[in-house]
Amino acid sequence: MKIIKRILLFQRSRYLFRDKIYASFKNILCDYIVDKYEDAKIFSDRDFFEYDTTIFFTPFDEFTEEQEKNLLDFVASGKGFVGIHGASASFKSLPKYYEMLGGRFIGYKKVRDFDIKIVDKNHPITQGLEDFIFKDELYRHDLSTGKDVHILAEADYHDETHPKPEPIVWTKTYGKGRIFFCALGHKPKSLKEEKLQTIIKRAVKWVLEGHQ
Repeated sequence: MKIIKRILLFQRSRYLFRDKIYASFKNILCDYIVDKYEDAKIFSDRDFFEYDTTIFFTPFDEFTEEQEKNLLDFVASGKGFVGIHGASASFKSLPKYYEMLGGRFIGYKKVRDFDIKIVDKNHPITQGLEDFIFKDELYRHDLSTGKDVHILAEADYHDETHPKPEPIVWTKTYGKGRIFFCALGHKPKSLKEEKLQTIIKRAVKWVLEGHQ
């Protein structure tokens, strides 16, 4: 009998249309059980550790020391972490969280079309994907907070103020856990885009395969 993996989706704060976003994640990850939580109390509950991995889709800013420790222990044990968009703008007072994630939000550009270049076309998450154009809010990051960040894709905003391409998708490890982050996903309709759906689906599979 096949055991279906369980995913904890932490979705909170200013995002509107949370039910629609949850429905999109369930559709993208239809091979898994996806449970949504909007209260950080779940990270104080030992039931949290029964999940196979977690997805953060929230610019949330309140975590107790106990909740932070539980999350980091969960990830380091081999269960990993998937961060989407606002996950890099969460918990600004928790440096260990950013060490785990690998990057920290430092600013953004307004919503518009920009070019996404696949930097690593051999990685399981981006293998076979071609460069594409995406309309979204472009996040800028400081990657000095983490070690051994492996960039999978960059975004070129063609902006004179910040002309250097911005890392937009990356992976790393934390303890025994695999870390994935993708800065795309500002609006609910972004989750309807086939390229982003493919990236999220592959990312979850990649993170889970690291769980022993």
